[in-house]
Parts: sequence; C-alpha cells; structure tokens
Amino acid sequence: MYSTSYLLFQSLTAVALGDALGVPFQFEKREKLLENPIDTMVGHRTFDVPKGTWSDDTSLSIASLVSLSLGFNLNDLMTRYSQWYHFGDYTPFGKSFDIGKTTEAAIKRFDSGVDPKLCGGIEELDNGNGALMRMMPLAFYILTDHQNYQFDDQVAALVHQFTATTHRHPRSLVASGILINVIIRTIQNPNKYAMLRAIQEALTYYREKPTFKNEVTYFEQLGDINFLRQPSTCIKSSAYIVDTLNSVFWCLFNSEQYFVAVKRAVNLGNDADTIGSITSMLASLLYAPVTFPTNWLKDLKGRSQIKTAVSFALLSNYF
Repeated sequence: MYSTSYLLFQSLTAVALGDALGVPFQFEKREKLLENPIDTMVGHRTFDVPKGTWSDDTSLSIASLVSLSLGFNLNDLMTRYSQWYHFGDYTPFGKSFDIGKTTEAAIKRFDSGVDPKLCGGIEELDNGNGALMRMMPLAFYILTDHQNYQFDDQVAALVHQFTATTHRHPRSLVASGILINVIIRTIQNPNKYAMLRAIQEALTYYREKPTFKNEVTYFEQLGDINFLRQPSTCIKSSAYIVDTLNSVFWCLFNSEQYFVAVKRAVNLGNDADTIGSITSMLASLLYAPVTFPTNWLKDLKGRSQIKTAVSFALLSNYF
C-alpha cells in the first residue's frame, strides 16, 4: 500500500484530469466521438473555457477535502459548496459552471436556512451523480479514521449524511456507499477482483437494511462480471447514478491501463466529465503508481490548488 500523501495527491489529480478531459465533450453523442475519439485536452466547446479546465466534479472534491481536513462538519461542508456556487471558490478561474440541478437546489435550501442533513433532493428525479463525484475525499477520511475498516453502520451513516447534503433519495445513498467501499478496498488491495468483492460487500450490507433493500436491485449487475463484459452499446453514460456506476465499472473492467480506462470513459459521451472523473480517480488507485500522460498534466489548469488542498489535508489531524 502506498502512502496516504501519494495516493491522495494522485487521486485528486486524477479527478481533475478526467473531469477536464471530458468537460468539452459533455452531452456529445457517442457516435460522433467514435469517429473522432478524444485523447487530448480541448477547449471552448460545450463550455467556453480554456483546455484543461475542470468543472464541478473537481471543485466539489476540493471543497470536500478542505472541509474534511477540519473534521466532519456538514455546516462547514455546505458553506464551502455555497461559496463555490456563488463566488467561484475552488475553481481555476473564479467562476463556477456546470452545476447540477439537484446540487444547485440543495445549496439554495442551505442558503435559506435548511439543516444540511435535509438539504438534499429526495425525489426519484434527484438521483443524479452530483454526490458521487465528491466521494473520494470522504473515502480517505474514513480510511484514516478506521484502521480496522469494515463497511458497517457507522461508516454507512457517515456516507449517507455526507451524500444527503445534496442527494437524499435512498438510491443515491446506496450508490455512494458502493463507491466509498470500492475506493477504500481498492486503496487496500488494488486489483479488479477486490473491486468486485467490494461491490458485493456493500450490496450484502444494503440487502439486510429494510430502508435500502428495494434499491439493491438497481445495482446488482455491478457485481456480475458478465454484465461488465457487455459491448459498450449496452452501457448508458448518463448522469443517472445507476448509469454512471455502470459506465465507470464497465470502463475499468474493460481496460488494463490507466489512460485507456479514462479515454474509454470520456469517449462514452453524454456525461463525459463526471464519468471520466470518477473512472480516472479509481483507475489511478487500481493501477498505482500511475504516470499521467504528460500532455494532460501540462494542460491541466489549477494544479497549484490541488497541491494546496492536499497539503492542507495532510497537515490536519484527520488525514
């Protein structure tokens, strides 16, 4: 197992790389990308930003890391999300963009005085991937605090509270639990079979919980290697949490190298930045130590912000 400092910096950088690679091609049709696959940073397409610019995926991850560096405080967490939304904190150029509707609504509820635990959307249509994109810092926080880690009630409660600040539907809570467990188990044992076991471990936990057992059926395919070996035409790459996790794990299980997995993710199209970001983060842990493509790193904006956030976390009592 590599040091926490190395893996934290690697994985946050990976979040930003996958995000920035996918930003210009968000909502792009897959058929078009198959004709001209993405493998370099590009600017000024879907959003009029320079190449290498990351979006909400990275901003919310950095905001989450900084907040967790001061302890688990949901008021502080949502205050930082609000500062990002209104003032452009945790962005490369001082302006937020590409804000999911469910996250935006949650921040507005917080601004109006709603308890952070109750800010998240609870409707069926609130199951977007806006919480999944910011799970990585919480995984490191939990792993640091739980030396004999198990996915149990205590861990699940932290994950659910963290998620519910923006996404409160039970399906979103289960999706976050699955992803957190995969991140942590991959840090502990970086191989694909460990990932599969982590998925199955989380699903077993949720099957035994009355509140969540009916949601498990939406995710059971993730533990089925045959599902993960389907052709890409069977995989939907939307912002719906089920589609997002399907896409991320499909890319990981159909690639043998970091940069191949990330390029697969982004070239699925549609929600290219978030699927690219989560895939990149997990692939950086799965294939550690990773040498990121030089041209991706060269074009990546805001690298000093990533270094500062990680340094701040490592100087705290929580990482």
